[in-house]
Amino acid sequence: MFNIIILAMIEFNDKYLPLLNFIISLTGLVSLVLLIIQYKKDNAWKRLQSTYNFIGIGEELELQERLYSVYHKLNIYPFPEVCKPFTKKEVKLIRNDLEATLVTNMFLNHLQNLCTAYEFELVDEKVFYSIHSNRICWWYTILEPYIAQRKIDYKNPKIWFEFEQISNKCMASNKFK
Repeated sequence: MFNIIILAMIEFNDKYLPLLNFIISLTGLVSLVLLIIQYKKDNAWKRLQSTYNFIGIGEELELQERLYSVYHKLNIYPFPEVCKPFTKKEVKLIRNDLEATLVTNMFLNHLQNLCTAYEFELVDEKVFYSIHSNRICWWYTILEPYIAQRKIDYKNPKIWFEFEQISNKCMASNKFK
């Protein structure tokens, strides 16, 4: 009887144990693949839900209205709007006006935050290019002379760096229309 059990165990080890090990390993591998797929779907969903995907109408509108108001007082941003860089004189007017400087910097910080969110993949790329890229390139074109001067004034060559990088990337890829 003992010999029969030993023979059955040897036969089981030789014939069925490798198959059983394979099935268990395959089940673990399939589970791991499904976990990775679910993780990627969750990340994609989180990017789509990100507050940076869509313009926050209230806060964004208020900031842009303040920017327009200040620029209108300084007579430096004409209506109808034209996408052309500020002149040295216009940059100087902004730099010499406290409110204009603060509002411009706040607006640039807002655009910087949006571009940083894109860089960290908190914003869906298709949504970003559909909604934000043209606006970012528009404002970079206008504010580039101001940014260049503020880098010197603040002794900070990296200020608004992501905004600058993303704008240049959008313009180079012809996504700015």
